[in-house]
Amino acid sequence: MQTIFQKLILILLGASLTLTVLFLTGATSVDQPSQIGRYRMTALMRGKFPDVFVIDTVTGVVKWVGNDEGKPFDQIKGH
Repeated sequence: MQTIFQKLILILLGASLTLTVLFLTGATSVDQPSQIGRYRMTALMRGKFPDVFVIDTVTGVVKWVGNDEGKPFDQIKGH
């Protein structure tokens, strides 16, 4: 039978190993801002024609997407 001291050592060792793994796997680089959710898209109907707008939430630039589908945001001319 284990003593109380041995049980306490095993519990503390297990807790420290668990915290070490959690801290190391949760580490991310702070230098690069997250790109998730940077661009938002909204579509409006004007009669029978849809108007599609792309919004860059970091810079606030709004561009209308017409014949520019599939192009990167930097290459869309917008209107």
